[in-house]
Amino acid sequence: MKTSTIAEAKNNLSQLIHQLETDEVIHLTRHGKPVAVMLSEANYQKLTQKNYGLFQAIQQWRTQLDEDSALTEAELKQLRASSQERKFSWDE
Repeated sequence: MKTSTIAEAKNNLSQLIHQLETDEVIHLTRHGKPVAVMLSEANYQKLTQKNYGLFQAIQQWRTQLDEDSALTEAELKQLRASSQERKFSWDE
């Protein structure tokens, strides 16, 4: 794992960018604590292509469900009934 302080990164940015082409990531530190990560465009694209939004994940999950594993209407009603209500008043 390659690390660099922020000050070193500021002074050697072009060199670090060249290193990103061969190294996976460079961790940037401040006072010895990790604060950021630099990565190549290729690695960034890999990460963002693997990760997709919550909506897409739910849609994919739904397509993988079979009909027998879905909750019945009665099960949904019981779950809703068992949830605790919050007490609310406009006066407080």
